[in-house]
Amino acid sequence: MTDRRTPEQLLAQEPLRAVARLAAPTTLVMLIAAISNVLYTYYVSRLGADAIAAVSLVFPIAMVAMTAMGGGIGGGVSSVIARSLGARRAATATAAAEHGFLLAFSIGIGFAALILLGARHVLGWMGGQGDVLASAVVFAEVLFGGAIITFTVGMLDSVLRGEGNVRVPAIWSTVSLCMQVVLTPLFMFGLDLGLRGAAFATLVSQLLASLPRAWFLLGGNGAIRPRILPRRVELEPLRAILRIGIPASLSTTINYVGIMVLTGVVARLGTPDLAAYGLGTRLDFLLLSFAFGVSAAVLTLVGMASGAGRPELAGRYVRAACSLIVGLLIVAGALLWWRPSRWLGIFTDDPGILAVGTTYFRIIGPSYPFVGLSMVLAFAFQGLGRATPPLVVMAVRVPIVLAVALWCVRAGLGEAGVFATIAAGNVLASVVMALLLVRELRRRGHPAQPRSAPATHGAAREGD
Repeated sequence: MTDRRTPEQLLAQEPLRAVARLAAPTTLVMLIAAISNVLYTYYVSRLGADAIAAVSLVFPIAMVAMTAMGGGIGGGVSSVIARSLGARRAATATAAAEHGFLLAFSIGIGFAALILLGARHVLGWMGGQGDVLASAVVFAEVLFGGAIITFTVGMLDSVLRGEGNVRVPAIWSTVSLCMQVVLTPLFMFGLDLGLRGAAFATLVSQLLASLPRAWFLLGGNGAIRPRILPRRVELEPLRAILRIGIPASLSTTINYVGIMVLTGVVARLGTPDLAAYGLGTRLDFLLLSFAFGVSAAVLTLVGMASGAGRPELAGRYVRAACSLIVGLLIVAGALLWWRPSRWLGIFTDDPGILAVGTTYFRIIGPSYPFVGLSMVLAFAFQGLGRATPPLVVMAVRVPIVLAVALWCVRAGLGEAGVFATIAAGNVLASVVMALLLVRELRRRGHPAQPRSAPATHGAAREGD
C-alpha cells in the first residue's frame, strides 16, 4: 500500500508519464465515484420527481463545501507540502499537515452549525417549495451535520497527495464508495429512512474508510509523520496554507454560488426543468471529477518542481496534463451531444425532463474540455503557490455569465439562452487562464528561482 517515491524520483520521470502515473489512481476512483453516483441518483429517483428535485437543490451546496475544502483549503495544504518537500523541508511539510487537520475540524463544525440553523432559508431562496423543500432540508441537515467527517477525510487525502502518495487515498476512497453503494439502498429502503438514509449511508461509509487512512499517515508510513493536531498552534503554517486556500476556496464558492443562482432561476420554470438541470449538472461534476485526478497530479508535480527551483519543468507538466484532460473530455462531450438520453433515460422517462436535459447537453457538452483545462490551470497556479489569478478570472466571469443569463430569461430566450451563456463563459475563462499561466511561467524563468532558502515554515511561501 505504501508509495515511497521521493520528490527527486518523481521529478526525474518524463512529464507525461509522471502526470499519468499520479493521475491514474485518482482518476480510477473518480470513475468508480461516477458509477456510485449514478446508482445513488437512481436510488433517489425511485422516490419520485420531488426527491430528485430535492437532491438537486442540495447538490450545489454539497459541491461548494467539498470543493472549497478539497480544492481550496486542502489544495493549500497539498501545495505547501509539495513545495516544502521539493525544497527538502520536511518540518515545514509536517507543520502544514497538522494545521490542515486543525482547519478541517474547525471548519467542519462551523459549517454543520450554519446548515443546521439556516438550511430551510437557503434552500427556500434557491427555489425550493412544499414537499421538495421539506425533503431537501431533511437531506441537507443529515449530510452536512456530519461535515467534520467529510472534511477530515478530504484533508487526510490532501496531505497524502501533497507528498506524492495517491495510492492510499485511491484504495480507501474506492472502499468508501463501494460501501456507499451497498449501504444506500439498505438505509433508504431496508431501514425505511428515505432521503435521510441516503445521507446517513454517505457519512457512515466515509467514517469507516477514514480509519485506515489515519492509521497509515499518523503511523509514519509516508514521507512525513504528522500528529492529528499540532502541539502548538502557529501562525506561519496557517498563513502559508490560507494564502492559497482562501483565494482557491473563494474561487470555488463564487463559482457554485453562481450555480445556485442559476438553479434558482431554473427552479422557477417548474419541477421538470429543475430536475433536468439537476441531472445535467450532476453529470457535469461527475465528468469534471476526472479532471480532478489530473489536476491533483499537476498540483503535486508543479509544487515540487517549484520548490526545487525548476519552472521550466512545471510548464512541461502543465502541457502534459492539458493534453490528457482535453482528450478525455472531448470524447465525453461528443457522446453526450450525440446521445443525451443515454444519461437522462437512466433516471426518468418524463418528456419535459428529457427535452430540457437534451438541450443542456447539446449546448454545454462541447465546452467540457475548456472547463477541464481551467481546472488543470487553476491547480497549476496553486502548485506555484499562487491562487489569486484563478480567483480574479472567476470573480469576473461569474457575474458576467449571471447577468447575461438573466437577460436571456427576461428576453424570452429560455433555458437555451442560459446554457449558451454558460458554455461561452467556459471557453473564454480557459483562454484567459492559459494566457495568465504562460506569463507566470515565463516570469519565473527569467531569472530562475533560487534553489535554496532558510529552513523555516515561512520559506515555503510564495507571494501572490
